Amino acid sequence: MVQMKRSTIRRVRGVGDGGLLSKINSILDSMPYLSQLSSADRLLLATGCSLMCVVLFSYVFLISGIFSTATSLVVGESDPRLSSELRKTGLSEEALLRRGGKRISIGPKRLDSTENALAIDIISTLNCDALQEEMEREWNTVLDEKKRWGGEYGNIWSDVSGNNGNFEADDFAGNLAEEVNEGDFANNRRRLQWEQDDDISLREEGNMDSVSESYNNDEPSNQGLKLTGRHLFCLAADALTLPKSLTADTPGPSTHCDVNSFEIRDSLLYLWSSAKAQVSDEIILKTLKIATEHKETLRGHEVHLWYPDGDTGTEGMLRVLNSDFEGRPTYNFDSEPADSGHDDLYRFHNLPKKFLGENKLFVDVGSALGLTSMLIQFLYPGTTVVSIEPASPSWLIQRINFICNLSEHERAFVHPFLGGVGTKHHHENDSSMVMRWKPSMTTATRNWNEERDFDFARDIEFTAHLKTLRSIIVETTEDDLPLGTPISVMNLDCEGCEYNLIPSMHETSFKSIGIILGRTNWGYIPTIKKPSSQRAKETHQRVCSHYNFAKRCKECCDTPSLVVKPRLHDENEPSDESKGIGETLVAEVAGDLCTSFDEWAKENALHDVPDDYGWNDMSPAAYA
Repeated sequence: MVQMKRSTIRRVRGVGDGGLLSKINSILDSMPYLSQLSSADRLLLATGCSLMCVVLFSYVFLISGIFSTATSLVVGESDPRLSSELRKTGLSEEALLRRGGKRISIGPKRLDSTENALAIDIISTLNCDALQEEMEREWNTVLDEKKRWGGEYGNIWSDVSGNNGNFEADDFAGNLAEEVNEGDFANNRRRLQWEQDDDISLREEGNMDSVSESYNNDEPSNQGLKLTGRHLFCLAADALTLPKSLTADTPGPSTHCDVNSFEIRDSLLYLWSSAKAQVSDEIILKTLKIATEHKETLRGHEVHLWYPDGDTGTEGMLRVLNSDFEGRPTYNFDSEPADSGHDDLYRFHNLPKKFLGENKLFVDVGSALGLTSMLIQFLYPGTTVVSIEPASPSWLIQRINFICNLSEHERAFVHPFLGGVGTKHHHENDSSMVMRWKPSMTTATRNWNEERDFDFARDIEFTAHLKTLRSIIVETTEDDLPLGTPISVMNLDCEGCEYNLIPSMHETSFKSIGIILGRTNWGYIPTIKKPSSQRAKETHQRVCSHYNFAKRCKECCDTPSLVVKPRLHDENEPSDESKGIGETLVAEVAGDLCTSFDEWAKENALHDVPDDYGWNDMSPAAYA
């Protein structure tokens, strides 16, 4: 018997068998070990080798991609439209671009990666895509109303691609294959022209009071389309397309705040960053949804203010700031017309000029929407203004008003601060407080009566952080003023915070203040929330030495023999000293204001609150 070994076996090929497979087999037959394998074994081996090559190939590409990304982050060779924050998500550059990574251009300038990331966050937080659809529906409603009263209108939506009237939302996501050239915006906005027909007709009828008291004016050229703060930020993020005008001779819907300006758009984006760091998304959304633009004047200066519709607080503040301007009535408070006995009060428009201007400090405590701070900058350019506001909704709208109405140079002198003024001791129970903000008055306090005053559907509850006045001034002014610059003018309109601020000031610091404006609020605060009578006494004895307080605050009648600083005047006006008046007492300045003071003091428990228990309570709820 012949024994055959596999090593001696050779395959026999037929004539003409010269294909690729035959050549491969010939090569394998000539190799050690492989020549001993059967065809099935060779097939399994080939399959295993192929899989191994695929795996190795994948690993090579993965490792090279990681190194490429890391290198790009270090040396900056990646797509400049994407920030490092975006790449931390782990998505590819293409995916990030499709999710909104397109870089915004305004003319020759481009936003940097950080600003671009802020724009993307605005789109996500405010849901600008849904807002675009909502605006389209509202505009169609406007069109329906116009058609009902006659007239047909053609295509009105401005489309970047130029589609003939077929609305398409602005594709903020962009396209990776496209070059980003967005210097020209399709929806170029221009300053709105104010129609004064109503005012003219009122003047012809002799009803000047109606003209002078006309506030809460919507921007006239939006043709029924209401644009809110939410629209403003979506426009700043380049994520919204406004409709065209209905007629050729009428401006299209727009905001006077020109987001086509690189400087304004840049400021809005950084305001968004600041707001996100200090304010919850919920409060930001609620605030921006109700803030709308209104054309007003501040003593002849045209302004376009953002505030909620029907805001009586801003309406009253405009009355005060425009007092006695071009025949308008004079007001002491929001809704309190001044009588002839108050003609000599200090008012913002007639402050002695030696207290204002370069290297002078104006502190506005309880600055609300920023109207007073803006007027000071208009009337006394170069004055350093510290604008302190504890209510985050008011602070956000205030910042919008500054950006949209003050020049970049003017804003350099205005320093907004989000927070309240606390005591110098900073006990745990008064380093912050819960407060409530009312859109109907754009005013915040912890002293609302919950059962009577709080509107749970609209009002906003928030926590205000407190700091001493000294730390606020140091933090906001930095190197703007020489060290130790005293406060020239301080305006107190903070719904009771004077009982924290005034007793906490060092005697020397307080005496260095030139003029204090504002009012005290003891009679306004519910009894259960009042500070101690001792705290009230310290506060009143200090502020009542200033003329405006002694003249119109009933609390000052508790110290009738207190000496009041003489009324100061400008250089071209005679001072009280030159008129032989000299120092006067509270009783002499207040006059009839102190009539029936004892009854008022008893009714308001001026001398009967033993401690600060209710004052330091964190809860804003008050039950009088």
